[in-house]
Amino acid sequence: MRIGIDIDDTIADTNEMLEAYAGIYDKLYKEGHGIVDKNCYKFNGMYDWSEEDRLDFFKTYMVEVLENVEVKDYVVDVIKKLRQEGNEIIFITTRDGDYIEDCYKLTKTWLDEKNVEYDMIIAGDKRKSDYADSLKFDLFIDDSIKNCTKVSEKGIDVLLFDTKYNRYNKDFKRVKNWQEIYEYIHDMKK
Repeated sequence: MRIGIDIDDTIADTNEMLEAYAGIYDKLYKEGHGIVDKNCYKFNGMYDWSEEDRLDFFKTYMVEVLENVEVKDYVVDVIKKLRQEGNEIIFITTRDGDYIEDCYKLTKTWLDEKNVEYDMIIAGDKRKSDYADSLKFDLFIDDSIKNCTKVSEKGIDVLLFDTKYNRYNKDFKRVKNWQEIYEYIHDMKK
């Protein structure tokens, strides 16, 4: 089985780390006005920041966050087991190229340092559904409703990784951890 997997907020706790850094940024540069809406995606409206402030935050902290974010529980073991069972793992991440000089290098270095196995990396490209189709994914896992929608429209099975900003969506099979993902894939093969 060929499995396409997003990275941020799917195998990594990126949003949690971004929130911690956003609190620091808000206090240092925005006089600590605080959170307006904690359930926003990519900080669009989370803080009382202008678009310029939001972009400055990402330019200031994005690389540091992505270099230091932790892997979610069970990711390393589950992915290793999936590969041992003959599955192909392709990480496909947008990882905003606007804020990162070399998305591929940063992503590869991080995966290797965290001992996360893979067969291929696609980084810094927003066309996930095109890759999912051309690479013939059997399964796609992401936290983004938009990405899951576009990929499912190609006839590919998707899993929506549960986050606070996608909980209202009922269109996709939702998973909360990597043990659930392993069970789902195991059941698919029966």
